[in-house]
Amino acid sequence: MKTTKFFSALLVLLLTLSCSKSSDEGEIQDQEIAIEGVWLLRDITDINLEGNPLPTEVSQEIRAFVELILNEGCEMMVFEFRPDKSVILEQYDVNDFNPTEEEVEYIVNCANIDTFNGTWDLQENQLTISGEDDESSSFSIRLQSSIMILEDVPLGAILPIDGQGDFVFEKLGNG
Repeated sequence: MKTTKFFSALLVLLLTLSCSKSSDEGEIQDQEIAIEGVWLLRDITDINLEGNPLPTEVSQEIRAFVELILNEGCEMMVFEFRPDKSVILEQYDVNDFNPTEEEVEYIVNCANIDTFNGTWDLQENQLTISGEDDESSSFSIRLQSSIMILEDVPLGAILPIDGQGDFVFEKLGNG
């Protein structure tokens, strides 16, 4: 139940982001093959709040928080895109992160994982993920070798703060 509500919120946050066009159908098919596999969130770049860059301190705190979780051996967000167009999303549940209270020490618990199962589709650099109740979310994607960048993703997808950033994923092995 919690996972469904969480993913519903994620879908709402990720709707209607821009995409670039590609007229080469072979390129699209190659991208679909390239996206298949397991992708781990490794960084968040170009962080902004309502179109304005975040203060450097806040941006650094967010990136340090993601790094803290990764250094503890947890995964912040993992996508597994399968050839049958199914997708599994696992993400760390950050239920007590508050970047404005310096006195709070965050304790990492790798068991705090939410899981979502759905389907995916890739059309002209536009990735659409669909879930239960026909909810779907689309966003721009850039694939560069073993790097996948989801552009302008709301930070609320993984952190309890407003703003957007580019989520940088690294592909594990050959998928």
